[in-house]
Amino acid sequence: MSFKSFSQTDTPKVTLTEQQARQVIKDIVRYDALKLLYTELEQRVELLTKKNNLLETRLLAKDSIIKIQEEYISVQDDIINAKQPIRFNGFLGVQTFQASLMDPLLYLQTEVELKKLTVGARVWVQPNNPGGYGFVVEYKIF
Repeated sequence: MSFKSFSQTDTPKVTLTEQQARQVIKDIVRYDALKLLYTELEQRVELLTKKNNLLETRLLAKDSIIKIQEEYISVQDDIINAKQPIRFNGFLGVQTFQASLMDPLLYLQTEVELKKLTVGARVWVQPNNPGGYGFVVEYKIF
């Protein structure tokens, strides 16, 4: 069954030689392959762009973590390396021997603390005995 308005006789016919027909088919196949290849390449470019954006995000996060850690380490180094002031101490005390109050020793001690090292002098007096003096050198273990 055919309709008059769509008759095949109304359609112009083009005749091609075998060589021309082969060339047309090659071009059509090549065009279809290029379209498919173009679609695949667009998908790959989109995937690579997403991966690149993800990588940039991770790098920014890593850089911010490293910066915070460096600031923290810097503060800790400043605390560790802070110069402690020289401390002067003075003591006045009574020393006894063998847990008795017989012959107590009255002493005056002055010292200077330099980090773990303490240097000082002690002067003592004792009733019925001559007084004396001595030097004090201490090293702080803990």
